Amino acid sequence: MATNKYGAVCAAADCQTYVPPGGGVLIRAERGWLTYCPADDPNLGKVRESYGGPRDPDDEGPHESVVVFLHERLEEELAAAGAAGITPWRHWPRRSQRVVDGHDELVVETSLRVVADHIATWGPWPAILNAESRYMVINLFEEAEPGPAREALRDAVRALAMAYREHPDYDPAWTLHEP
Repeated sequence: MATNKYGAVCAAADCQTYVPPGGGVLIRAERGWLTYCPADDPNLGKVRESYGGPRDPDDEGPHESVVVFLHERLEEELAAAGAAGITPWRHWPRRSQRVVDGHDELVVETSLRVVADHIATWGPWPAILNAESRYMVINLFEEAEPGPAREALRDAVRALAMAYREHPDYDPAWTLHEP
């Protein structure tokens, strides 16, 4: 997969977003590779304008406790992923025990390829994308009108929280059970 090694401005007609090195999506065009920010990736079609992101510390609005708990966990994950950089990680050479970042800098070299596979697969970039998708589920829940759809989204949010069952602030009441 081609990576945006040097940084570029998004190629979408109405977007002037700078895409940092290692970020965005590269699409082969008639005259070379074009860089798109993730929100303008032509392969994805229409993308929701915002995933919401970390909670505004000044937002004192009413939030269910499970939502506050998830925001705190996701903020921790994003901070950890951001500290490691946001470039995609991959094996180099292919199928080796070496993992490099988007700038071809060595991240880790291990004696077991299965460990390198895990590190390359779950590097900071997938962690950031995973957190963004979970923020979107939380925001859809908070924006939903009362009714069956909101109740289904509440269960989805509680299911997201169950990934943190071992955290000391996890409330067992959030655990979904079979009927």
